[in-house]
Amino acid sequence: MTEPAGLAGHDFLRLLSWVSPAFPTGGYAYSHGLEWAVERGDVQDVASLCAWVGALLRHGSIGNDLIIAHAAWQAGHDEARLREIASFACASASSRERYEETVYQGEAFLRAAAVWDVVPPRAALAGTRWPLPVVQGLVFRRGGVAAPQAVLSGGYAAVAALVSAAVRLVPLGQTDGLHALARLESVLAQAATQAARQTLDDVGGACFAADLAAMHHETQETRLFRT
Repeated sequence: MTEPAGLAGHDFLRLLSWVSPAFPTGGYAYSHGLEWAVERGDVQDVASLCAWVGALLRHGSIGNDLIIAHAAWQAGHDEARLREIASFACASASSRERYEETVYQGEAFLRAAAVWDVVPPRAALAGTRWPLPVVQGLVFRRGGVAAPQAVLSGGYAAVAALVSAAVRLVPLGQTDGLHALARLESVLAQAATQAARQTLDDVGGACFAADLAAMHHETQETRLFRT
């Protein structure tokens, strides 16, 4: 697919807003189970953080979200198909906290993106829970973002959120956080390219430690994050 002509102008500015940490989805409140991994000592420096996030991109939840976001982008204005994808994404959540994380952020994203008139009418959304990657796919498609950039942008937002959480939790210095982002660029690019060739039939995972971390976080005694 060719890049929309306007992506260098207003469409590009909108994309910057939608992936900005300041965009009101509440992403700063979620660690995706990373808080438990830090307490356990599984993530304690840049190398272990990159290994953890890289596994999620290659074999786990973030990689799945890239596939789901691409499917939602392809659905475009087909609201019936978008509902099916949303239900599938909800069913794919591996724990209660993962479900709440993706749905609360997705629905916050929908409310915020409505400012740009790129979301379906409220009546068309009623009766369905809307996970974050589904919302990103439909908003990016309707906002003029090409599929490769849409998938990469959604993935970058997820990776950057986890790195930011690790900077606070481990703690890591800001420069260490930047080192992590730089190391993960190629992993994210490969995962996004692969997601563009996959379908919902390819959604699955083998990141059992990360899934269990999200479950253990539900009863973690001291918590800074909601997940």
